[in-house]
Amino acid sequence: MANSVAIPQDIIDNIIEAVGDDSRLLKNCALVSSSFLLPSRKRLFSQISLRDDQACQRLHQFLVENPVIQSFVRSIAIRYQTFQLNCTSLVAILQLTFCYLESFSIIDINIGKQWYWDQDPSNWNDFSSELKDALSTIIHSSTLKTLYLTEVSVPIMLFHGIHLTKLVLHSLLLNDLDGEQSRLLTSAASEGVATTASHTVIDQCVWNFDTVPRTRFSTSGPTEPIFLPFMCRLRVFEIRIDPSSAMMRDFHILSFLMGSLRVSLTSPATLEHLKFDIVFFGNDNHFNFYKFYNDLRDADVWSHLDSIITHPTGSRLQRVDINIEYSFRYDDDVMEPDETLVMEPVLDALPLLREKGILFVEADIAW
Repeated sequence: MANSVAIPQDIIDNIIEAVGDDSRLLKNCALVSSSFLLPSRKRLFSQISLRDDQACQRLHQFLVENPVIQSFVRSIAIRYQTFQLNCTSLVAILQLTFCYLESFSIIDINIGKQWYWDQDPSNWNDFSSELKDALSTIIHSSTLKTLYLTEVSVPIMLFHGIHLTKLVLHSLLLNDLDGEQSRLLTSAASEGVATTASHTVIDQCVWNFDTVPRTRFSTSGPTEPIFLPFMCRLRVFEIRIDPSSAMMRDFHILSFLMGSLRVSLTSPATLEHLKFDIVFFGNDNHFNFYKFYNDLRDADVWSHLDSIITHPTGSRLQRVDINIEYSFRYDDDVMEPDETLVMEPVLDALPLLREKGILFVEADIAW
């Protein structure tokens, strides 16, 4: 490394900021002078991605030999795939001390499976006890602010006691909905569990459903609402559904979520903002719009949603946004429907929210 005169810290900081997350340029900056080494490493290792066994082995060795680097890590993303039946190198990294970790993402943990044609979601029950312990420790870390879970099947109890600013769920599966845990978490028997989960605090939850059938809610999921600990003290709850279906009857998940939200919210309530983004794809040129409107009007979700205004006690709800987008194939024999026809059944089904003046419904129809 070349020796040079001291460079003012503000110049170094501005250069590192301009470089951003470009790892190649950050490595080059580290070679400029000793003054750039530490700032470059701080930025370079602020985000780490765990992808395969060999990369994890090399990273683990480096972190052990340079323990100060562990304090630089602010974000960890797991996209781990291996043909091996164990993941000792992954566990070894997760067991290190990341005392300033703020963001944690589980995008894929594929152990002992074919990479390209075995597309089943990662299942918590298939993980080793060491991996479960390591993941759970990080998820419950006091420094963690944001948690992302993508196409992974996890137990409901994993969410007990976590403190987060934001929880993002993408096609999440809850693997104990049909078992004993589900029966314990019904509205009639949830008081003890609710007390245990009272320390669970999540400010904002964003739940994405790309394809409803893959969530296993629409057909085999529970018909009764259950206590979900991460809903206890929500301030903002966003639900985004983008399925390959076009009928409201396929959206039982919305009724389940709203019913579970009522069961789970503590009193006095903390919920201030609810938002729905719902996309319908009508691929049939002979789509029956009247049937669509009837399904929209009769959906159970609206009765659950409207009652949120009175339950639990001390509601702080300030805004409910419902954005409905419907796209369908162009057909010369079909007149373009009026967007108000989509909004009217929703507005009519939510009188309490309308009366309070906090309901905002938008519809966008595209050919």
